[in-house]
Amino acid sequence: MLKFANPWWLVALLVVPLLLWFQFKKQSRRQLRLPFTRVRILRQIAGDNRFWRYFFPALRALILTALILAIAQPRWGKGTRDINRRGVDIVLAVDISGSMLAMDFAPQNRLGAAVKVAKDFISKRPNDRFGLVAFSEYALTQSPLTFDHMAVQEQLDRLEVNQEASFTAIGLGLAKSVARLKDSKAKSKVVILITDGVSNTGEIDPISAARMAKEFNIKVYPIGVGRNGYVDYPVVDPRFGSFYQKVLVELDMETLDRVAGITGTGKAALAGDKDQLQKVMATIDDLEKTDYSAKVHYIWADRFMPLLWLAFLLLLAELALRLLYIPILPE
Repeated sequence: MLKFANPWWLVALLVVPLLLWFQFKKQSRRQLRLPFTRVRILRQIAGDNRFWRYFFPALRALILTALILAIAQPRWGKGTRDINRRGVDIVLAVDISGSMLAMDFAPQNRLGAAVKVAKDFISKRPNDRFGLVAFSEYALTQSPLTFDHMAVQEQLDRLEVNQEASFTAIGLGLAKSVARLKDSKAKSKVVILITDGVSNTGEIDPISAARMAKEFNIKVYPIGVGRNGYVDYPVVDPRFGSFYQKVLVELDMETLDRVAGITGTGKAALAGDKDQLQKVMATIDDLEKTDYSAKVHYIWADRFMPLLWLAFLLLLAELALRLLYIPILPE
């Protein structure tokens, strides 16, 4: 960034074109007062010195411009950012049990829709750390808390439904997420729990896991995805190939509401389609804002010396030219 310590001196630059105009006008009015016959002879000897008559005033104008800019003291500033960031640590706990293959989010299944919305959510929060936990009959950490959002999004893309899982351990998934967050020093600690079923296995039930979250001041936003009741579910038959059939899927919103109430987030959200799921994530985004501020400080360095050197070299050039070039005709 460029600025001047004495910017008012820049007004003096207006003198430069006036000076040039005066010099050129003066040169045009000069007439050689010699007898006509001798003028012709002198011009033949000296040649046409019109170039030099205009060259030297232009050279003086450059010298004056350089001196005025030097007096204005140009400075170049290098900016440094003083960043104050108080972010949110967020763990996405995603259900990958078999029921997440249901197609009520067509053309995607429930897991595909949840992954897409989660990736969009991450991309909108560049100043937060994210982690990823996947759970079905057991829970696994797919990504620890990190600012490397691309890595978390890649892990989301790699999630696959555990088709061999007959049960869902929501409590284990929540407890694993709490373990990822309990030592965090962030302004706010959040678990976004995405599931479509009933907790029917695992050593820790969802209510106990919610109480653990409360002890560590962790907020849990449970989201129930999909519709309760019969939904289209893909079936692969060795004789008839792939087709869809109606399957009963139960969603325990009552337990999810209790989890939200224990951790102070109100009620669980129900998302029956992709638009509702996007709205739910947008609501969480609004509730969990990140404090972020940045101030730019500049370190200034003076840059007037090159201009002084330029004026000095131009002055030497004028003197050298005047010594080497001695016009017969007056300037």
